[in-house]
Amino acid sequence: MALQNPSLRTPNLPAGQMVNEDGTPTPEELLFRQRLVSSLQNNFGPEGVVVPTQDSTNIAIIQNNRVPNPSGGASIPTCQFGTMLYNVTTNSIMIAIDDGAGNPIFKTVTLT
Repeated sequence: MALQNPSLRTPNLPAGQMVNEDGTPTPEELLFRQRLVSSLQNNFGPEGVVVPTQDSTNIAIIQNNRVPNPSGGASIPTCQFGTMLYNVTTNSIMIAIDDGAGNPIFKTVTLT
């Protein structure tokens, strides 16, 4: 099952030339900067940080995703401890912690 990305919070870096011959930014670079600044303003402002939104299915995919270990041996989880997400399925904030065996597991943050 492929991970669905409901919203892209950080624009992709342009793959082409970033400056013209005279050193001025290309239109692609200017658009990237505009999108980056807009994203930062929308997601990191005086009201606080807006964590990315995912549903329970995608959260399980993120939690369990692994890549081959370049040194051989066991594969490596891609989810970092401390990753925070808003779960739209359960209307809760979740954070990835160590399951005790070096693997990430998302736990619901309980507010009292």
